[in-house]
Amino acid sequence: MMVARHAQPVTAISRADGSAAQTETYPAPIGVVLVGGESLYREGVKSLLNRHQLVVLGEYQAIDSLKSAEARALQPTVVLAVSPDAASVGETDWRNRFRNTWPLAQLLVLAHPGDDRLLADCLLAGADGCLFTDMSADALIQSIRLAALGENLFPTRVGQLLMQTGATCERPRLTPREKDILRGLLAGFSNKMIANDLGTTDMTVKAQLRHLLRKLGVANRTQAALWAREQGIAAELQN
Repeated sequence: MMVARHAQPVTAISRADGSAAQTETYPAPIGVVLVGGESLYREGVKSLLNRHQLVVLGEYQAIDSLKSAEARALQPTVVLAVSPDAASVGETDWRNRFRNTWPLAQLLVLAHPGDDRLLADCLLAGADGCLFTDMSADALIQSIRLAALGENLFPTRVGQLLMQTGATCERPRLTPREKDILRGLLAGFSNKMIANDLGTTDMTVKAQLRHLLRKLGVANRTQAALWAREQGIAAELQN
């Protein structure tokens, strides 16, 4: 079963004063780029996505193709990396090779069932989410739409693997604003939704989130949510 910080779209987050966040709707259409995998498989995914207002802007056989001017000219919301090579994921610049081409895109990894370790490594390397190829078509569409809102998605057993093998972090003291942002991450909110809830701007939330990740000693939103669960404060923040 897929888990994100939540499994379904949410439209409100409880705040200390009891007020609710503004409703967030999916952007449409959502631009997607496919990287890796067999040509026939990519063609099937492309056909599926194009039928659901998920526009495939381009497809590339390998990560090495991302340096081209054609690739850099695209502006995808989500990049779907299919079965990345385990050796390349272990390289320190793996995530940056995607980010350098499409700095604003969310990176989702799609791998075969049983590749739990590969997906865990991808998350640790900075991927924004991961999925298995045996998921249903509807689940894939929903997952990409959630990723477009800034959510981090991963199968339950991959999250468990991360929690078993990841190093524990000393619990720092969080400010009230940092707790608000972490609460938003646990609820699955995008930066925009957190900003709406807190009455501030996307850029402010982005800067505060970057500081929070450094403070927790984690690399991305997924690891921050896992940290909160490991430290036993997730329930406290969500109450």
